[in-house]
Amino acid sequence: MALAAFSRTRTFMKTLALLYDAAGHDRKVDDLDKVDPSSLGPEQLLWVDVSEFDDGQLHGLPPHLPMAEVSLEELGNLQIFDDHYRFAIPLHDKQQSQLGFVVGKTWLLTLSKVRPSFFDDFVEADKGETLKGRMSPTALTATLLMRQLDSYRNELALVDTAIDKLDETILRSREKRTPLGVLAALRRRVAGLRAGLGHQRDVIHSLIGPDFFAHVTSADQPFLVETNRVFERVEDDVARARDTIIGSFELYASRVAQDTNQLLKALTIATVVTGIVGAVAGIFGMNFDTPIAHTGLNGFLLVTGAMLFASVALLAVAFWRRWI
Repeated sequence: MALAAFSRTRTFMKTLALLYDAAGHDRKVDDLDKVDPSSLGPEQLLWVDVSEFDDGQLHGLPPHLPMAEVSLEELGNLQIFDDHYRFAIPLHDKQQSQLGFVVGKTWLLTLSKVRPSFFDDFVEADKGETLKGRMSPTALTATLLMRQLDSYRNELALVDTAIDKLDETILRSREKRTPLGVLAALRRRVAGLRAGLGHQRDVIHSLIGPDFFAHVTSADQPFLVETNRVFERVEDDVARARDTIIGSFELYASRVAQDTNQLLKALTIATVVTGIVGAVAGIFGMNFDTPIAHTGLNGFLLVTGAMLFASVALLAVAFWRRWI
């Protein structure tokens, strides 16, 4: 049976409840009152996702559930209790919302004002019976954490594509307007990614601390270590993207300097040519009676031809030396 996202509206709240059973059938849970987390077997896992509640408080969860009295505002850095642990991380979205995790021995509760899209992608990827019931709640938590880190990678891929296009435009000198606005926008996007990762750094690093490893099984520890490795790789990718944007700015600055250089060379040559013409005209405009001043049309053509020849020769040398 393929699992479909189950959504049930209660007072200002939507609930997605899935019971993974590796020894039986995965199924959606329509009535959480009939589920006792303490009675779940070693190959069963209950995942309850609550979203779209407006005041941070949960409404309508059965009181016998151990996660019934949790609010999103109470979650922050890693907090460890006897039978569960909990924390919250920022989501990479326009609402800058939080994603809370409350992890028990046989169950996982996730809280968010807006359900992350990768949750639905994770559920819809199941096209038949699965063995997810063999996962521990901590393993499922690590999986979801790595999925949310993928959203940062996807954003970085878009930034890299934009930078490549911008670099190509700069190198070909085809920009119709200054790319500084685009560079500033990309810089803000990367700064947002860095801030999001910075806010969850303490949580991710706490999950591999010796004090927390004493709370989870040895089988779950590699998943948390891998989550930390993925997090560090994403941090490195964000830092690389920031350096790439700075490199694009330096490339644009170099291109502008080169264009300015070319313009100055062209203006210098134009000044020299104009100076030659002006100098010759000034010499022959002096009030001295010289023989060449009485040569008439032939003298005029000779002097004008000499000026044109000198100007053309100077331009030819400039093109040959690639000054312009």
